[in-house]
Amino acid sequence: MIPYPPMPILSSRRAVLLGVLIGVVIAAGLLMLYGRLGPARDPVRLPGTVLPEADGRIAEVAMHWTPEMDALMAETYADFLRALPTDVRVTMIVASGMPEPARTALARRLDAIDPSGALEQRVHLVESAGPITTWSKDRALVATPRAPREPAWLIAPLEPRRNWAKRHNDWKTVQAIADASDGKYRAHVAPFAFDAGDFAVQSGRLIVDSNLIEKNRRLGATTPAALKDQLAAWFHAPVIVLGERPGDTPKHHLAMYMTPLQERLMLVGDPAAAQALVGADFAPGEVSVETETPLRADFSPRTRARFERVAADLAALGYRVERIPNVPFDDKTYLSYTNAVFDVRDGKRFVFMPVYDLPTLDEAAKATYEKLGWEVRPVRVRKVYPHHGTIGCLVNVLARD
Repeated sequence: MIPYPPMPILSSRRAVLLGVLIGVVIAAGLLMLYGRLGPARDPVRLPGTVLPEADGRIAEVAMHWTPEMDALMAETYADFLRALPTDVRVTMIVASGMPEPARTALARRLDAIDPSGALEQRVHLVESAGPITTWSKDRALVATPRAPREPAWLIAPLEPRRNWAKRHNDWKTVQAIADASDGKYRAHVAPFAFDAGDFAVQSGRLIVDSNLIEKNRRLGATTPAALKDQLAAWFHAPVIVLGERPGDTPKHHLAMYMTPLQERLMLVGDPAAAQALVGADFAPGEVSVETETPLRADFSPRTRARFERVAADLAALGYRVERIPNVPFDDKTYLSYTNAVFDVRDGKRFVFMPVYDLPTLDEAAKATYEKLGWEVRPVRVRKVYPHHGTIGCLVNVLARD
């Protein structure tokens, strides 16, 4: 056997220098990792306040457009963009390298929504790697600038797995918006797994539920207390976690079953109220996109208990809780009236409320909002809801005055 050569003996001075060099390399590596995950407790780089759901004048929105979903989204996009005030900037994300027929289809869609051409003039196209989906809201939370002349933060979750091509490309759209914003926005990646729809925000307070534990268990958030502490430390904001274990509250995004409104006022879905209006065996006619079987309302005691848990938790925290009909079908599909877009301007409150061409339910929901001081702008989502979302999932509010 050939012996290894003896290791050279370092002088004490060289050993010290080598130790310093190794320390610098390790520190640099940690800083690179820290920067990739986003700022956690760096006092120089803290996020501003995450935009609230239902307060402030909308100044800019982001929406995705794809030729494959154009016909399905046509009514929804038309209702929303026609009702959207003309001073709101629209950032429209499309797949890069979109062929000319698709560009023509988008131009025709915008012209059909507003033949005057004014809408097309205020739509700012941003290209990002495709294919993408139409679900813009979930891509990022948006935080206000920390100081004048600083960019607002677009806070994306941890990078999703690459083999889910559309979701991974959707994740990239956050950086694309920032790159095209002339410094108005800066993209940051938070050290959590989430969809923006997993959060509701009111007066700087973040509201999530215990279902978010499932997405972040591998990151150490195994209890509501741990989840609360980690979110509060990173966002530097108070956090409420509804429920104690996954499944205590309705599945899917918070907006599917609740939304904050005015200060200390929460609107929570009510399956019992919906059942009283449509009957226990309600089946609207659409089919599940997963099973291709007819959707049938789930008014079971277990499902209703999830909604009641939310209402009880919020009431125990001192919130005034109002109820609005909600029809659950499965863990992702709901006839939801809380998954909406809200605009407050000139002393008036407006809600872009999803409607389903079901007059009994739609009118009851409209009456609820009006009772609470909101003017309803209906947005048709009948073709959209079987895909597990409504207008609130299709629009990400990027800026509020």
